[in-house]
Amino acid sequence: MKIMISLGTRPEAIKLVPLIFKLRESFEVCVVSSGQHDTLLSQVMDFFGVKTDYDLNCMGNVPNLEKLSINIIDTMGGVIEKEDPDLIIVQGDTMTVYQTAFVAFLRKKPVIHLEAGLRTFQKFSPYPEEMLRLLVGRIADVHLCPTGKSKANLLAEGIKADRILTAGNTVIDALLLAEKKVQEENVFNELKQFDYPLDMLKQGAQTVLLTVHRRENIGQPMINICRAVKRLAKQFPDIVFSWVLHKNPHVRKLILDETKDRTANFAMIEPVTYESLVYFMKKSFLMMTDSGGIQEESPTFGKPVIVLRESTERPEIIDSGIGFEAGPGVKEDRIVELFMNLYNDKALYESIAKKKNPFGDGKASERIHELFCRDSFKDFIKGFPGTGEQVLDLSGIAEFE
Repeated sequence: MKIMISLGTRPEAIKLVPLIFKLRESFEVCVVSSGQHDTLLSQVMDFFGVKTDYDLNCMGNVPNLEKLSINIIDTMGGVIEKEDPDLIIVQGDTMTVYQTAFVAFLRKKPVIHLEAGLRTFQKFSPYPEEMLRLLVGRIADVHLCPTGKSKANLLAEGIKADRILTAGNTVIDALLLAEKKVQEENVFNELKQFDYPLDMLKQGAQTVLLTVHRRENIGQPMINICRAVKRLAKQFPDIVFSWVLHKNPHVRKLILDETKDRTANFAMIEPVTYESLVYFMKKSFLMMTDSGGIQEESPTFGKPVIVLRESTERPEIIDSGIGFEAGPGVKEDRIVELFMNLYNDKALYESIAKKKNPFGDGKASERIHELFCRDSFKDFIKGFPGTGEQVLDLSGIAEFE
């Protein structure tokens, strides 16, 4: 069985790397990068030692998502025609994911959706990810869900139960692999190129990791976030607030303009390698983010996360008591309040460290590999598109709970 894996952004690469390793134990795997992220994606692949078979360089100097979509459609179809895979795996909710799934559908190739079933039920939050998830969910033939909640979403949409495997999130598989590879010296060497208070970090200062990039946060919500962090940095001069900038020029300009008067312990750094990001997650007092990946990863290290969004398609982080949502308007005072609660309530903070990660246990790739090795799965792929009536055998697979 020949498997094509499509990826385009750094989060996709992180979540697909452990699955690539596992599937290559039994199958032929072709890895295709759209190039939606360039350097950031390459850093991840190099860190884990994974090579792509195709780099389509679809991003270039595209002015908008429409042009990116056209580029992906134009190039991905050619690769599918040349490689003629038996199935195609996509991960998540990016434009690469949707357009790959769409082209695969046009060519009548089975689509396997990793990290399926996430929903906010708000069309423009996150934008455009929520709608891309819904569209891919209608195209996909097999759905690999991270949690029971995501499975329930798909069942409510009419997806057959035997086409859904609750595998857990492969990001935890990747995180556990990465943790073993992180070297503090490499991280410090990377930070030297930025205006970063490295001495404070070396001397054991607490740090707070920040990432902000969501399109729906551009404008007043992002201004509110900046002002909240400036207030906190002034109030806690012994804590390093480490803000990892995003490459989106609109995001960067707004943030840098709004934080020109920041204190020395409020550090802006360029996108760092995954190695450094894992180091920061492990060392941080807490994390403040609108990133989905960090919401999923933070519980592995027992760290609370302030979710800088009105709502999240990962409600498990809130329900577990590990994450705390900024809520409507992503207000400045609300962000400060959440931080102060976690800083002052030692019992609350310590209780979070004892909670298990609601998103995964590091065995998601094993569960998916087990499914793919089943005769019923191989027969389904071989007979695709078939009548759609064949039942996949999920019995005995210890799904993630």
